[in-house]
Amino acid sequence: MIRVAAVVLLAAAAALAALTLPAGPAAVLAAVAVLLGAVLFSQEVNSAPAPFSTAEQEIRHELPAWLETVPSGLFLLDDELNVIATNRAASELLRRSRADMLGVTLIRATRDHNLVEVAREAAGVPREVDLRDRQIVHATATRLPDPFAGVRVILALEDLTDLRHAQRARSELVANASHELRTPVAAAMALAETLEDGVEDEVRRLDFHHRLTEEIGRLNGVIEGLLHLSRLEARTEAFTIESLVPGELLATALQRIEPLLTPSQTSATELYSETPVAGDRERILEVLANLLDNALRVTPPSGTVTLSAVNGEGEVRFEVRDQGPGILPHDRERIFERFYTGDESRTASGNSGLGLAIARHIIARLGGRIWVDERTPGATLCFTLPVSEEAAADEIVDAEAVEPTAP
Repeated sequence: MIRVAAVVLLAAAAALAALTLPAGPAAVLAAVAVLLGAVLFSQEVNSAPAPFSTAEQEIRHELPAWLETVPSGLFLLDDELNVIATNRAASELLRRSRADMLGVTLIRATRDHNLVEVAREAAGVPREVDLRDRQIVHATATRLPDPFAGVRVILALEDLTDLRHAQRARSELVANASHELRTPVAAAMALAETLEDGVEDEVRRLDFHHRLTEEIGRLNGVIEGLLHLSRLEARTEAFTIESLVPGELLATALQRIEPLLTPSQTSATELYSETPVAGDRERILEVLANLLDNALRVTPPSGTVTLSAVNGEGEVRFEVRDQGPGILPHDRERIFERFYTGDESRTASGNSGLGLAIARHIIARLGGRIWVDERTPGATLCFTLPVSEEAAADEIVDAEAVEPTAP
């Protein structure tokens, strides 16, 4: 019985080796595992007259328990690629119950023809496969020279989704950062070269100097934004949590953006909660400033940007509503990614796409949520902040002070 169990573990090790080792070492380890397994198995069942000996029947019964020790998704398949056994890791990876995957063909179990092709080839070489729901796996199938307990092919799956998405995000970040930095750098260099060559007209020279300063400021803004976002992600920036009144936060935010309003643009508050929230005052005002700046960019010259704060269950919801073209449904999640600027109608004024990413990290750090509401026309960006402990305690006291009504 021990030898038979060892066959399973050795075969699984061979499949996993193909995932983690270079092709040469993986092939050697797989061959050694299969040879040792064949020896062990022949010693265990060499006297069994039937295709499935008592030992094989026992191991088929105990296979799921052994497979649970393997962190990767595993499928044990017969000659016809029917699933004999699988493990919890495979069930979680494919988001299907194990009961629905046992005793059926691999195509019915996985609903993916690419995995069936990998199992049919059984080349022992890792192959990257894109599954549904944007999942990415390394799939490796190994064919055993002699089947044991009916198992002919071992299919191993390693989840690469998070790794590939992180690599893609890093590539997009580098490309987007390069794009954002290239324009101000090129403009600054051209202006500096012009000034270096000499500009006789004093008015033109001052204009070039002013534009050069603006481009350098723009470049510095992108760099500072990236550094700020990096510190937020690393959680190295200190936050000072205090009890704050939403009405005061909204009034201060409106006062700060007043110089940015066009002569005919207006800003207003509809209603606001006086329930204190817990947060860092300057960080919250930074979030409001980013949302208001975004709203002002897309609101028509005669439009209005509206702020509000309403009570929720244990939280206060802040809203910034503009009168712009709105945000398309497929952009509502992505606008909080760094450098993602969406459609041109919302970014014609040169927004770098860092403000909303910074806002998302600040709100998450403060224990809240941030999202785009579905209300139209225009766009409404919302975020929540938890009610301060003092306010929550007052609510509990007030609730306990109410006398229960007679039944």
